[in-house]
Order: sequence, then structure tokens, then C-alpha cells
Amino acid sequence: MVYTSALREKDMTKIHTLGKRASESAMLVLPKLYAQPIVNIGIIKKWTGFTHAGAERVIDRFVKIGILTPKDKHKNYGQSYIYKNYIDFFVENE
Repeated sequence: MVYTSALREKDMTKIHTLGKRASESAMLVLPKLYAQPIVNIGIIKKWTGFTHAGAERVIDRFVKIGILTPKDKHKNYGQSYIYKNYIDFFVENE
């Protein structure tokens, strides 16, 4: 549990570097990633009520700051994204 708290703090610090509006949008998504660490644009739209473009911007920002990783780097359409650092914690501690 200590690791997940440290990861949460680290990711919140990354989000705060995005600026006020972008970080507010990102904070709608981050807590939900703990329950569902594999997402796509449709899931982000459902969680936030954002348009397709808005959900895509949130994902792009999360990828840029290292929170999300594309599941398949060669796929352009219908891409899923993984909260890899969070999943890795559970895989390593099995």
C-alpha cells in the first residue's frame, strides 16, 4: 500500500505540471485508473463526459507525462492504454 500511495503522489505531481485546466481534467481520470487501469477513449468519455477530442487530449497528456502507455504501439485506431506502473506493482508482488 505504501508503494501505491507513493505512485499516486508522484502521478499527482506530474499532473500539476500540466496547468490549471488540464490538471483539473486529469484529476477526474486519475482516481478511476486505480479501479480500471486499462482504458481507451470511450472509457475516458464515459467517466468525464468529455467529447472524443477532449478524452483524446487527456490520454495524450497522460502518455506524455508517463502515466499511461499505449497497449499496442503499432495500432492507430481503437488504441487501449495501460496504467503500467500501477499494474506492474501487482505483477511484481504476486
